[in-house]
Amino acid sequence: MDHSVLINYLHDDNDAGLIGIYRLYNKPLLYFVQRYLKNHQLAEEVVADVFVKVWERRLHFTNMNALRAFLYIAAKNICLNKLRGDRIFKDAENIEDYSQLLTEDSDAFTQIVRAELLKSIMDEVQRLPEKQRKIFHMTFIDDMSMDEIGLHLGMSPNAVYTNRSRALATLRDHIKTKDSLYAAILFFYFFQ
Repeated sequence: MDHSVLINYLHDDNDAGLIGIYRLYNKPLLYFVQRYLKNHQLAEEVVADVFVKVWERRLHFTNMNALRAFLYIAAKNICLNKLRGDRIFKDAENIEDYSQLLTEDSDAFTQIVRAELLKSIMDEVQRLPEKQRKIFHMTFIDDMSMDEIGLHLGMSPNAVYTNRSRALATLRDHIKTKDSLYAAILFFYFFQ
């Protein structure tokens, strides 16, 4: 679906616009928020809050770039509030300010790019065997050590390492055939 149609749906109070935006950005936002909060349940709550804010401000979005900037900056602000004990983090005055905030915050921009690329990679991860998929998720999403994963799954650290290596090799091969950019990014983020 054309992104401008989603903006038009929002302006027409048609929830199909919100549903379409949710489908586009739910997973990347969830990955983005989890990097801040390290808690899947809290991350889901934050993402839900962000989409509520989108619906409340639906008439203010003029294009998808402004909406995308709003999604990530709002998510970051909510995360910072949670990390600071729910002190109020001042919202930007209008939607266009979010695009400016996004370009000024290189850390947030880096995290956004990482989250969106991670979503693409995670689509490939879903095709891995179950054990490799779990270990990949625990390593790179939950940020667990090999010892922690081994304890959680009842495996030795060597078995965890072997499964993680196989998962990464499979992903590298699948992604290499799809797009060399993803392969480079996979290497950059996960093999350093």
